[in-house]
Amino acid sequence: MGRAKAKARAQKVMGVDEAGRGPVIGPLVVCGAHIDQRDLPDIEALGLKDSKKLTAKKRESFATELKGLLKYELVVLTPGAIDARVGSEENLNALEVNCFAETIRKAMPAVAYVDACDVNAERFGHNIRQALDFDLEIVSCHEADDKYPIVMAASILAKVRRDALIREISEQLGEDVGSGYPNDPVTVEFLKGYYRKNKKLPDCCRRSWKTCNAIIADCLQARLFQYE
Repeated sequence: MGRAKAKARAQKVMGVDEAGRGPVIGPLVVCGAHIDQRDLPDIEALGLKDSKKLTAKKRESFATELKGLLKYELVVLTPGAIDARVGSEENLNALEVNCFAETIRKAMPAVAYVDACDVNAERFGHNIRQALDFDLEIVSCHEADDKYPIVMAASILAKVRRDALIREISEQLGEDVGSGYPNDPVTVEFLKGYYRKNKKLPDCCRRSWKTCNAIIADCLQARLFQYE
C-alpha cells in the first residue's frame, strides 16, 4: 500500500448496519458508510437517529444528504440466497458476519463501528475480524445505530435501499406486499392470497422462514374445511 493510501486509510471511519434481518419478504441489505474522521462533525451535525425511529420521509431526506457527505458500500442478499445458506439463527449470524466483512473489506477503514447481530456483541466483532485479511479496530456493540452517528448513517442508507426494493416487488407483482415483516397483516394476507391462487409461495419470500410453513398449513387447513 502506498504512503498516500495508507494515510487515507488511517483517517477512515466506518459504520456498518443492516436492514431486513427478520422479514419474510424481500432482501437483507447491509450498508457500510465511511468517511474521513475529520469530516465526522458534518455527519454529527445532521441530527441523525436510528432509522427505526424515523419516518420514511425523514429517512429519505437524510439519505439524500448523506450521499453528498460520505461514501458507502451495499451488500444485498436476495431471499433465494438467504434460503440457500440459512437453516438456523446461528447460520444467519454467520451470514451477516460475512456481509459486514465484505463491506469493510471494500472500504478498508482504520476503525469500524458495527451494530452487533449476535447476542454476544464481542463475538460478533471477533468473527468479523477473523473474516478479514487486514488489521483494524472493530467496535462491536448492540444498538450501535443509537449510539454512533456513522452507524446511524449506515442504518438509514440500508433501510432506504431495502424499502425501495420492497416497493419494486409490489410494483412487479401488481399488489401491495406490505413491509415484508411477519407481523404485518398486509404481508401475511398477500402471502395467503398468493398461495391460494398459485399453490406456491412467490420468489420474493424466504421460504425457509417459519412464517411460510405456517401460511401453507393455514391455507391447506382452510381448504380441508371447505370439503367437510
